[in-house]
Amino acid sequence: MGAILFYIFESTLCLTVLYFLFRLFFRRDTLFRTNRLLLLIGTAACTLLPLMQIDVSQYTPLQLPVATVRNLLTEKETGVADAGEGTGKEYMSERTDTFSGGTEEGNVMKEPRGSVMSAISVIVLLSGCYLLGALVVFCFLLLSTIRMYRLVRRFPAHEYGEYKLVICPEKIVSFSWGNTIVLSQEDYEKNPGEILLHEQMHLQHRHTLDLLWMECLVILHWFNPAAWLLMRELREVHEYEADNSVINHGIDATQYQLLLVKKSVGTRLYSMACGFNHSKLKNRITMMLKRRTNNWARLKLLLFVPVAAGTLYAFARPEVKKTMEQVMTPVEVKQGQIPQSELVQLEAFFKQKAEDAAREKKVCQTDKKSGTIHSFFVNMNNKMMLNQKLIKEYDVATLSTRLTDLLRAEYQKYAKGELNYSTYLLVRYDRGSSSDAITSYLRTIKDSYLQVRGEISEQLGGISEARLDSVFPILVHFGESKVYSSKYKTATDISLPIQISLFSGGSAGPVLKNPSLREVEQSLKEYKATTGSDNFAVSLKLDKDVAMGVVEDVKEVIRNTLYDK
Repeated sequence: MGAILFYIFESTLCLTVLYFLFRLFFRRDTLFRTNRLLLLIGTAACTLLPLMQIDVSQYTPLQLPVATVRNLLTEKETGVADAGEGTGKEYMSERTDTFSGGTEEGNVMKEPRGSVMSAISVIVLLSGCYLLGALVVFCFLLLSTIRMYRLVRRFPAHEYGEYKLVICPEKIVSFSWGNTIVLSQEDYEKNPGEILLHEQMHLQHRHTLDLLWMECLVILHWFNPAAWLLMRELREVHEYEADNSVINHGIDATQYQLLLVKKSVGTRLYSMACGFNHSKLKNRITMMLKRRTNNWARLKLLLFVPVAAGTLYAFARPEVKKTMEQVMTPVEVKQGQIPQSELVQLEAFFKQKAEDAAREKKVCQTDKKSGTIHSFFVNMNNKMMLNQKLIKEYDVATLSTRLTDLLRAEYQKYAKGELNYSTYLLVRYDRGSSSDAITSYLRTIKDSYLQVRGEISEQLGGISEARLDSVFPILVHFGESKVYSSKYKTATDISLPIQISLFSGGSAGPVLKNPSLREVEQSLKEYKATTGSDNFAVSLKLDKDVAMGVVEDVKEVIRNTLYDK
C-alpha cells in the first residue's frame, strides 16, 4: 500500500503543476477545443508520468524531497512481520580497537528509531484515511447519479433526433447526460430553442465522457484541491464550447446572453451532469464577447515539454544496475568471474585497498599515537551518521564535503607526525537500508578518498599508486549490520525478488527465480548432492533497491548450505 500512496503523491504533484500552468497560460484563451484536450490529456499524463522511471548518477537537491517521501512510504524490509518492534531503541555504532593498538572507550551514535507510532502503523493509518475519503466521494457521486437516474425514469422520454428528451414538470435546472436531455416544463415552454440547442451541443461534443473521467480522477485524488479545480476548469470549458456552438448555429448573441442572466439563479442538483447554468455567468459572457485567440497561441503547449522533463527528473532515482550479481566461494566472494554490480565492485575495491595497505606494512603498532577510527552508519530510512553527525538521506553532496574535509585533516596530522597511519572508516548499515542508497554512499566515499589522494599526489610531486597506499591508504572496513529482533530477519516462506544461478566446475547449473529462503536451502542441498563437488560459484541477482538485510540473509543461507560455514 505504501507504493500506491507514493504513486498518488507523485501524481498529486503532477496535477498541481498542470493546474497552475493551465491557470496562468491557457485559461483566458478562446481555443476551447484545445483547452479541453489539454485538460483531458494533461490529467491522463499526470497519472502515467509517475509510472515512468529514469536513472541519474546521484541524487540532486531537486530529487531529495521526493526521495524523502518515497522512503517514508515505501522503505520497509521484505518479510518484516512487525516493523513497529524496536520503537524507542537506539542505533549504536560501536567503537572498536581491532585496528589500533590502544583501547578506547566506545563512542555512541544515537538516533531515535521511531516515534510512538511505528512506520507501518502510520502507513496503515494513511491508507485507511485515503480509502475512507475515496469511498465517501464515490458514494456521494453514486448518490447523485442515482437521484438523476430516478428523475429521468419518473417522466416519459420523447425522441428528439438521436437523443431522448425528458420534460420535467418540477422546477429544476435543465441538464443533459449520456444521450438524454432533461428540461423543466418552464424552460420547454418559454425558451425551448436556445436551451435545447445548448444541451444538444453538450451531447454532440460528448462532454459526458469527459466528466466520467474527471469524476474517476476526483475519487482517486479527493484530498487534492488541484483535482477539484481542474474538474471545475473543464466544466467551464464545456460551457464555453457549448455557448460558442450555439452562437455559431445562428442564435442571437445578445438574446442568448440575456437568457443566461435570467437563468443564472438556480441550484445544480446533479454533479455528474452538464447543466445550462453550471459555469460562472460573467466568465461565459466574457468569453462570448472576447476576441478570438490566434491559432499561434497553441505553441504555448510546448511549455509542457520542459515541464514534463523536469518532473521526470525530479522523480528520478540514482542509477544502480538493475541486478546485483555476487559470486561466493567457500572462503570469499570471487571477483571477476561473473560481471559484478557496482555495489560488489565498490566492496571489492575497498577490500583490495585494505590488503594493499597491509602489504605496505602500514597497519602496525608503534610508539606514535595510532590513527582514529571514524564511524559511518546508515539507518533503515537511509539517513547517515558520520561521527555521530546526522546527514539526511541521499544527501551525498554533504557526505562528500564532510568526509573530504575529515580526510584532509587526518592527512595533515599524519604529515606532522602526530599519527602513525591514516584514518580508518568503519561502515555499518541497518538491515532495512536500501541497496541503492548503500551503493550511492560507497561511491561517494570512494570518490572522497580518491580526491584527497590526488591532492596528496600533487603535493608530493606525482607519486605512484603504491606509494599513495603507503602514505595515505584507503582503509574502509565493514561492520556487521544492525539487528534488533528476530522479526527483522527475512521470513523463510515468502518469495524474494531474487534470481540465483548456480555454477559447478565451470558449468552452469539451475536457475532459481523468486524463491523463498527455504526453497533456496532445499535447492542448494539437492544441487550439492547431485554434483558431488565442492567447487561452487553462485550468482545472486537482486531487483533494484532491495533491502540489504535480504542480501545478507540470502548470502548466509548460501554459505551455510554449500560451504558449511
